[in-house]
Amino acid sequence: MFKQKPKNPPLKVSLIGMSEKALQLFAMFLDGPVRGSCKVVDDGSHEAVIIDLDGVESPRLWLDMRRKFQGPVIVLSVTEKNLNHAFWVSKPVKDDVFLGAVTKVREALKNPPKQVAPSQEPSPRSGVGSAMQSPSAPKIETRPQPTEAVAESKTNTSPAAQLMSEEMDERSQNCCGQLEDAAYRSGDPSALFFDPNVTLLGVFRDAMRLTREGGIAKIERPGAHPIFVSAGRKFTSTPMPEAYLRAVCARNISDSPLSVNLIEIEPKDIGVSEDPRLRRLDNMLWKISLWSSRGRVPHGTSLSAPVRLRRWPNIPRLMTVPHGMRIAALWVTQPSGLLDTAQKLEIPYRFVFAFYCACQSFDLTEQLTASSPEPAIASGATAQPANQEKRGLFGRLLKKLGFG
Repeated sequence: MFKQKPKNPPLKVSLIGMSEKALQLFAMFLDGPVRGSCKVVDDGSHEAVIIDLDGVESPRLWLDMRRKFQGPVIVLSVTEKNLNHAFWVSKPVKDDVFLGAVTKVREALKNPPKQVAPSQEPSPRSGVGSAMQSPSAPKIETRPQPTEAVAESKTNTSPAAQLMSEEMDERSQNCCGQLEDAAYRSGDPSALFFDPNVTLLGVFRDAMRLTREGGIAKIERPGAHPIFVSAGRKFTSTPMPEAYLRAVCARNISDSPLSVNLIEIEPKDIGVSEDPRLRRLDNMLWKISLWSSRGRVPHGTSLSAPVRLRRWPNIPRLMTVPHGMRIAALWVTQPSGLLDTAQKLEIPYRFVFAFYCACQSFDLTEQLTASSPEPAIASGATAQPANQEKRGLFGRLLKKLGFG
């Protein structure tokens, strides 16, 4: 009798860049449609890495991963990624495309790719990227650049600089703009301040005010997708793609007039957004604030007055702002001015300004003056007796209920 040819053992993989919810969903995907193709390990024995590169911090995540691991990588992303020794799988992930990438990874493990000649073009787009370069040389494919940018690129050609320019810039600029630190130090008001009332942010806030007690508002412009808003029902929906919404946020509404009106229609008649990233009201407001701000703050904002965070934003459920967690922690424990915050944390000013604008839209911040009341959160020494008193009361209640 002929023995049946054994199947390939599962590919040992490590998962990087996924939230807890995304990890759970991807684990279900691995246990379902592509069962037996991959096995997730966390003991360092992985043969390949599966990385999600749709986060704001994805370039840094990629570089950190490449410093530790030089083998083949499966890249999950909405947009195509042409990276060294990596295979792109477009989102939403389809089982046949993913299995095709796994097959390519197995081939790459058997036959490591040779260095690709600089003149060689990337492979055609087919849902799965191609192995680009040798794993020992973590550089991305060099793309043709405008003549005026060549001189600058020659002085800044490290792998980190290349990756930042090709991947981080798009996400960070969309989120926090692209102003250089020198512009903030100069204090140019035309560059650092903006009027929310002439942006989609102002119109969206008006829609929320109109619908706070109920009803649905419709934001629209002739020839464009509408945005439906109901603050009372915490409802929003739009068929507008996220990329288009970003462009709308960057425009002055005087150049592209928007109208907002109450309408009589039920949410069920509107339907849900075609883009799952644009369905939550808080998430929509947060994104519109960042995309409208682009590293600026509203007119009248002091650049030196200490900023205090009244309460934390729901950071895990909102678009990530680089260093947002550190900025929030500083403003809770040590209120600091916008310029001073960037200097203390040694981070670009645009991240601080964008984060402030987004938090302000949720009424999470206040700028302190000489007459401002003391923070509600006392120092550790004064807060300790109150905590002890609460624990004592809780203990007495448990004892009375027979659990003490």
